[in-house]
Amino acid sequence: MKHGYFLVLPAALFLLFSCVSTRTPVEAPLPAGEAAQVREADRSASGLSARTLRLAEGAVFEVVVKKAADDPTVYEKELDWDVVPYAVRTDAYYSIGTAFAISETELITAFHVINLGFASMVYDRYYVRDSGGRIYEVDQIVAGSNERDFLVFTAEGLSVRDYFQFERNFRTGDPVFSIGNALGEGIVVRNGLILGTVPEEEAGRWNQLKSSADGNPGNSGGPLVTPEGNVVGLAVALRDGNILYSVPAEVILDLPRNSLPYRFKSSYRHLILANTAIRVFETQIPLPGKYLSVRDQLVSAYDRVYVSSMEELFSTAPAYLNGPNNVYLLDAVISSSFPEIDFVNRDDDNWYLSDLEVKSYNLPDDGRLIQATISGFSIYKIIKPKSAPLSSISTDPRYILDLMLQNMRMDRTLWGNQTYRILSFGDPSSVSEYRDALGRPWIAAHWLIGFDDKVLLMYILPLPNGPAVIMTIQNSSQFKIYEWDIRRTCDHLHAAYVAAFDEWDDFITLGKYIPDFLKDFTFTWEEDARQVSFSYPGLSFGAGPEVFDWNSSSELFLGPSYYSQDGKIEFGIRKIILQGDVRGREYTILYKNIRPDSRLGAQRAESWTDLVQARYPFDGNPGISAKDNTGSIGVMLSAQRADPDIRYSLYLSMENPQGEDMLKSRMEALIKGIVIER
Repeated sequence: MKHGYFLVLPAALFLLFSCVSTRTPVEAPLPAGEAAQVREADRSASGLSARTLRLAEGAVFEVVVKKAADDPTVYEKELDWDVVPYAVRTDAYYSIGTAFAISETELITAFHVINLGFASMVYDRYYVRDSGGRIYEVDQIVAGSNERDFLVFTAEGLSVRDYFQFERNFRTGDPVFSIGNALGEGIVVRNGLILGTVPEEEAGRWNQLKSSADGNPGNSGGPLVTPEGNVVGLAVALRDGNILYSVPAEVILDLPRNSLPYRFKSSYRHLILANTAIRVFETQIPLPGKYLSVRDQLVSAYDRVYVSSMEELFSTAPAYLNGPNNVYLLDAVISSSFPEIDFVNRDDDNWYLSDLEVKSYNLPDDGRLIQATISGFSIYKIIKPKSAPLSSISTDPRYILDLMLQNMRMDRTLWGNQTYRILSFGDPSSVSEYRDALGRPWIAAHWLIGFDDKVLLMYILPLPNGPAVIMTIQNSSQFKIYEWDIRRTCDHLHAAYVAAFDEWDDFITLGKYIPDFLKDFTFTWEEDARQVSFSYPGLSFGAGPEVFDWNSSSELFLGPSYYSQDGKIEFGIRKIILQGDVRGREYTILYKNIRPDSRLGAQRAESWTDLVQARYPFDGNPGISAKDNTGSIGVMLSAQRADPDIRYSLYLSMENPQGEDMLKSRMEALIKGIVIER
């Protein structure tokens, strides 16, 4: 399958600088809250002034977030917290970066440390911690810019006597010192030289400062200072292993303080489309403002722009159903129980139905879990274990996810190399419903994975023999974005409705989970009489033991699809398969054939001619294979109201046919039970 990709917010937003810890929270070292102690002899040798040392000890802070309180995850074995260093497992906070004081009440850090463009669902509040271990929550946003990568803020109840001063002037070769919370283990001071400047990457609107002062994850947001302690830059990135990039003082000082400019360029894509779009998101938030309010305004503004940009992306893609690019899709009908997605082929811009590569896992009691993975999303089909209640396996998100986790491995890694199998994420954080473009009801659930700051999104489509599931795990800050994407994918997912006769009764009782196109569908299975019947608008079917030796395990398959009829696009059942035995050796197929579009080529046109003229295998003549001990017969059926663009074919195949007359009699009995209005 050729496909696009779901949008992932660009690296510019994450500012994937190596100064920021990229480890998962369970692995991030936590400081004891102590400032670095620099001996006087070392200070003199390095050229540090006494003022610089005082500022490093009293005006530099850790930026921290509070650990998630509870973990409802169920593991195969108990977590061994002894493998985690004592300071890490006993600290109530995670250290994520550095900040420093630039006035009695104002602090500054890198914007990507306190990233107000993202709203984590786990770490939703930011704090600073001083050298004495005291915690202060971030309060007001005073100035900043995501592009220039700095943020000036206040913290509740925090004021300092000594603070850093900015220095605009610097020269290549000047000695400098980086001060920061290196590796989250306390404030460290390290020396280097100014190497020069480099223009910012997009348009060279300002220069970044390069130095040889060392840095580590956690240094982001710390000051780059002269020996006298004046700030020439704010550390934001370590590149090429040993070059520290900083935002120069003048870039910070020259930006007005009355608003927060926020801007980034993003590429918009979707899994099913071939086209992409590049847009610049740009907004300004009035300042000063409470940091939570500023964050909410930024996130809400981007959510609106994201939706409008994606809607525009879909509107500029090849027309989905009413256009010249739909002929292959309208000719396709799903033929297996595994769901497929329609998509635009980037080679010819036509819509097609996918043919995904799948993996299969055994479930208890004759159940199966079938999976395909594409662009960070997994599509599943669960074949219901016989002992599993349909109401649970089709409508209970926890039951479904627990069943999957217990039969398909997912691990948590603790402190580098200790892995623990996850058996359950507990109850979902939320459960809601979504009715897609076809009127099919989906159950939407999400689980917040606190230890990893991720969210697991699951959309469940109830089906007669077990649900179809679309699932993805993403950063929690991108929940709304991926929710939009997954819902649009639901609109384009094709699923067959198939189940054993006794399961169909259970499915119909689900009531509100029946899709719109089956709302008038009726099904009856009389086990004693071995008689099956069903109907929906335009067709009724009934068959008894004179056709097959039906039983409760016999299956009914309904294959819905889009198709063109009378110049309009319709959606309905085109393929019906009744399987008499569990091995699939005895079955009958009723198919609604539509006159093919000329663009499908000569082969499809010839196949249509064969149907119209009732040629083999639909000529009514039985065929028997002595080698395989099977027989088959096919016929063309007439509707009560004939349509020259529609032909119905009926095919029957069986094991041990016992002669041509037996095949003919079974076909005649089958035909008697079928009424097609049109």
